[in-house]
Amino acid sequence: MDVLRLETMSQTPKTAADKSREKASKVADQFEAVFVKTFVSSIRQTGSLGSEDGGMFGKGPGADTYASWFDENVSGELARTGGIGIAKALLKEMERDGKIQGDPDKQTNKVNDQAERIKRIANGHDLRATMAKSTGGINGIL
Repeated sequence: MDVLRLETMSQTPKTAADKSREKASKVADQFEAVFVKTFVSSIRQTGSLGSEDGGMFGKGPGADTYASWFDENVSGELARTGGIGIAKALLKEMERDGKIQGDPDKQTNKVNDQAERIKRIANGHDLRATMAKSTGGINGIL
């Protein structure tokens, strides 16, 4: 059997919206990685300006290689640990503009949270807080 065919077979096939979101997420992550690498490189180069010994890695042979390695690894570690939030912001903007569908897990959690709050209000648990919010604060109730 074809290896590619095995990889694409699944008990829960991905919808077009899931594939679109996955592709957008990948592109957003790549954009953030390039941005962070450029940022780290600029910071390193700025730190070595005016230095007589060539900066962080000196002027000797291999200094450029070490500088490139440093930039790659620091930016890779930043991206691995969650980045600086550019990818998340891009995805949120794409969702807001309707370019991609929202994250189904987050939407499910939001709906569940809202349903739970409605149940609490219906049972009278959050009635006081709801009234406070609608009347302009707790002082409006008291």
